[in-house]
Amino acid sequence: MTDRRLLDLALADLADNPEQMLAVQSLGHCVVLAGPGSGKTKTLTTAIARTLLEDVIEPRGIACITYNNECALELESKLALLDVHPSHRVFIGTVHSFALSQVIVPYARCVHADVPPEFRIATSAECQAAVQVAYQRVIGEGGDPKSQWSFAEFKRRSQVDRTRPEWRGRNEELADFVEEYERVLRAQSLIDFDDMPLIACRMISENGWISEALAARFPVLFVDEYQDLGYALHELVLKLCFEANVRLFAVGDPDQSIYNFAGAHPKLLKDLAIREDVLSVPLRLNYRCGTSIMNASLAALGEERSYEPWDSAKTGSVLFKPVQGSLRAQADFVMSSLIPELCDADVHLDEIGVLYRNAEHGDAVAAAAAAAGIPVVRSDKKALIHRNSPLARWIESCACWVADGWKTANPPFHRLVAGAMSLVYGAGSTDAEAKALEHGLIEFLAASREQASSVNAWLRAFKDALLAGWMSVPTAATTDWSVLDELIDRTDPESPEGDMSLAHFAGRTEGSGRLVLSTLHSAKGREFDAVIMFAMNSGVIPNYWETKKPEQMREGRRVFYVGVTRARKFLVLVFEKGKHSPWVKELHDRVTGKQV
Repeated sequence: MTDRRLLDLALADLADNPEQMLAVQSLGHCVVLAGPGSGKTKTLTTAIARTLLEDVIEPRGIACITYNNECALELESKLALLDVHPSHRVFIGTVHSFALSQVIVPYARCVHADVPPEFRIATSAECQAAVQVAYQRVIGEGGDPKSQWSFAEFKRRSQVDRTRPEWRGRNEELADFVEEYERVLRAQSLIDFDDMPLIACRMISENGWISEALAARFPVLFVDEYQDLGYALHELVLKLCFEANVRLFAVGDPDQSIYNFAGAHPKLLKDLAIREDVLSVPLRLNYRCGTSIMNASLAALGEERSYEPWDSAKTGSVLFKPVQGSLRAQADFVMSSLIPELCDADVHLDEIGVLYRNAEHGDAVAAAAAAAGIPVVRSDKKALIHRNSPLARWIESCACWVADGWKTANPPFHRLVAGAMSLVYGAGSTDAEAKALEHGLIEFLAASREQASSVNAWLRAFKDALLAGWMSVPTAATTDWSVLDELIDRTDPESPEGDMSLAHFAGRTEGSGRLVLSTLHSAKGREFDAVIMFAMNSGVIPNYWETKKPEQMREGRRVFYVGVTRARKFLVLVFEKGKHSPWVKELHDRVTGKQV
């Protein structure tokens, strides 16, 4: 567990930042409002290590909930530097995995819960089929079930407590649609991902002793990226922290709340931060970028903030590049002019991020890159390896190991084992289960080294030999195993993308000298030496829907702000000449003091 020496070094690193030290030393409820580049992860991990060493006595521990599995993996790697690892004392995972592994699985059979005795997680195809059946039963013929479900899904995520009048009082038909959809799933012994926190919330609300049991095991709850986690997590926090006396340490930034479609809202974090029983700590110092890029980010947000650069001598460069012509003309300009200029300025290719609004823009950039012979890795819905899928990225790492990585321990085999354990068991395996998993994995991967199979054949063998059995483990339910089937389909020899060698598949990893292409949403949480904001045209950002309502416009601003704040040294905005976004004009006028 935590090493005193490592903790002291981490605390010494924070000594010059009084806000970070105040938060880390807090002994009560604390909300850290952390802007981009403000060192929020270091603050969070140091607070976790200090709490485990000084505040919580074994066998009690802490739970840390974050937005997605990738965030959880990042936290695990940063905490490992402080000698903190997932264990019976330390839970690190998503709100879904917390709900499933810490509430539903241990306690559902003890209470009257809406969980089938032998349930499993529905696939996306099964969810879609349930939507169709529920739509026919509740609404009938005509209309678009998928479109109507988007409204029902938002209601389901945002109105967590169904005992409140607004559940049926605001659009009763949508409430019926949701409830019928859930009945269709339950008849097949299924729950879906949104069910997990919803069921956990209801179990805790109706059974106070569950809160007490959780508080006994985890007297302190840490929440990362609070602004992204939505109403179900907020209800869990209110129940556990303000009724069951679990201490709360939450980190987030309302200005980076960009998942309204998934039920998140910046108001939840803001309301938490102004409670009288909560210490609110804003982090003012920006360690990522210089004054020019900070100034640009505030123009993008359209609001003022009291952020200050850690190094006032560092300015950064903000460049505006109008291009005559279409998306492809802009993409060609990026590849033929911008990328060489940035590389000449000693920016490595994999430290350049080309950010855009949607995957269509990514297609134009990818085509131009292919024509220019520039290798890329995509981080959007067209990506073969989805960055936010821990399963896909773990499979990719296994491919890297098989394709010569075993010779240099890159990646090390123990990391592959740890990844498999996280996917299948979380932190709750027995010694026998761990040994069986490790033995099966090394047996399959070692045999794969001797076979010159295509990636499609390798993936199919991987599924049959190992993953099919792992999927049936109850604690593996939060892993989206359908990702494997998608990889198999997309590498089928008859598919548009076709099959490829295992070495080619393994070479698609980030950090391998490839230009990064990403949507603005997928870029959240990342940073690059140089950011190219592509196709910042009128009608693209803000788009048509964002101009309809003030709240949608504010979220659009936040999406733009997230993109701008990814840059460390260079921020370049590319747009069609004469058709730039009005937000680009605002940013240009503020940064340059001139009219665009």
